[in-house]
Amino acid sequence: MEQYAREHELPILRGAELPLFRNILAAARPRHVLEIGTCIGYSALQMAPYLREGGMITTLELDAERAMTARQFIDQSQYSRAVTVINGDGTALLDRLEGPWDFVFLDGPKGQYPRQIKKIIPKLLPQAIIVADNMRYHDMIYIQGAVPHKHRTAVARLHEFLGIMNDDSLFETVFFENGDGMTVSRWKGYMK
Repeated sequence: MEQYAREHELPILRGAELPLFRNILAAARPRHVLEIGTCIGYSALQMAPYLREGGMITTLELDAERAMTARQFIDQSQYSRAVTVINGDGTALLDRLEGPWDFVFLDGPKGQYPRQIKKIIPKLLPQAIIVADNMRYHDMIYIQGAVPHKHRTAVARLHEFLGIMNDDSLFETVFFENGDGMTVSRWKGYMK
């Protein structure tokens, strides 16, 4: 899978992020996982060994070709019954998915993170873990001045997302610099 991702220049979790991701999963031992941004199923297959018995992963992918490739990789694995790949717009699909989830991995379009988390929060189990990848966004999240035009919306929405995740009344959040940055948040289980 890693070779396939390299050959096709597809984004998967990087080496610097993988140990952190696995440690989070080992501590969480989730049962109901939502992933937005399947790509080729690499991260879903990284999460699957850490599921509690009977656990399930629902992973959403916008790109039809990537979703099909993910299904093929997952079907060839021992975790094929534990992972469901759904092709479609993750933000729109959230309206139809019921949850509840005790672990969420956001790795899709960064500009959608604020809209997605607002739809996800009511479907979280208390103490759920939310991991969001690429939070440094190639270090553009730190730019004080003008962000390059084609990245302005994504960077602005990442700042909005960080504002939500750093709201101490909702979440406990830690920002990790590993790879392109990752936030790990624990939902406190209630709204303001």
